[in-house]
Amino acid sequence: MNSGLILNNTEMLVALTGNKKFFDEPIIRAKINRIRFPKYCPVCGAPATTTTAITTRPQNKTWLRPQWDPAFYARERKRLGLTLAEKKSFLVQVCEDHHASDAGEIRMRSITSFLLTIVASSSIFVIMFAGADIWAGRGLSPWIQGYFLVLVASILVGFLAFRPNPLESAVNIIGFDFDVQYVWFKLRDEQYRNKFIHENEMNAELVNWIVKV
Repeated sequence: MNSGLILNNTEMLVALTGNKKFFDEPIIRAKINRIRFPKYCPVCGAPATTTTAITTRPQNKTWLRPQWDPAFYARERKRLGLTLAEKKSFLVQVCEDHHASDAGEIRMRSITSFLLTIVASSSIFVIMFAGADIWAGRGLSPWIQGYFLVLVASILVGFLAFRPNPLESAVNIIGFDFDVQYVWFKLRDEQYRNKFIHENEMNAELVNWIVKV
């Protein structure tokens, strides 16, 4: 097992300053265009019967909320002259029980993000009306109390929509190297991880730290 990877002079400089991220269990570094996933489900270990895609966009900055990213909305991308990073998709072999539609996940999360944005944008007006009620010595209006119920429900829906599904938990994409030639995976199941290394013995290796840039 290698102790880690430094890909270029910039990362070497960062590594010398101690900017590393260590993992309790080893993760996998694999060459992107040579990856072959084992013919077993990474979630339950059963023999695979179908495939499903996991898709991500390599990027240097990760936003706490996607809406904060200037490139999230098409209108802002056009105004600022920004383009979305190229998508990277990986076909993972899974069983029928853990097949997931990548497009369906993205669509559901996009709709949820839109609804959460509307609810959050309304908060300032609700707070203003609630403040006026309190200042006047009145109790909170019933519709304001109803709004807070909607707000709590929206937060719950957002949590359910954006939490990792079983496949995302089993196969977690940690990130990419500087020129997007290699990808780091965190595979939850040790046996599946060993099978992955065996399947990609010439193009994958175990590491226990990466350089953060």
